Amino acid sequence: MNESEKLVRTFYDSTAPGHRERLCAIQAPDVVYDLPEGMPVGAGQFQGFPDIVDGFLAKFYGAFDVRFRADEYITSGDSVVALGRIEGKARKSGASVDVPFAHVWTVGDRRLQRLRAFTDTATMARALAHP
Repeated sequence: MNESEKLVRTFYDSTAPGHRERLCAIQAPDVVYDLPEGMPVGAGQFQGFPDIVDGFLAKFYGAFDVRFRADEYITSGDSVVALGRIEGKARKSGASVDVPFAHVWTVGDRRLQRLRAFTDTATMARALAHP
């Protein structure tokens, strides 16, 4: 396991409640998140941790009570692909969410520089609209 993969693994370990303080430290100040346009909340590109928190995370976690579980990592130099599942529920409808994701991370200068996220956005949208 190279240093880039270790850093990405640390990201997913740090998303657990009570461990999130590490998330800022392992991401570059100008980190970029590219999220699918079909994402029902928080779609688009965000740059820098304040933009990510306000533009994506607050909306996403306001709508969903989920966790990201990465099960497999594929590493090539400073690029790491994390494959896993988003599991939990939509907050308002209570509908279950269990969708696969692929996250492509770019690592540089010992920090996460960019995330390109791919997931089943249609299933997530249906969970939000579930009566």
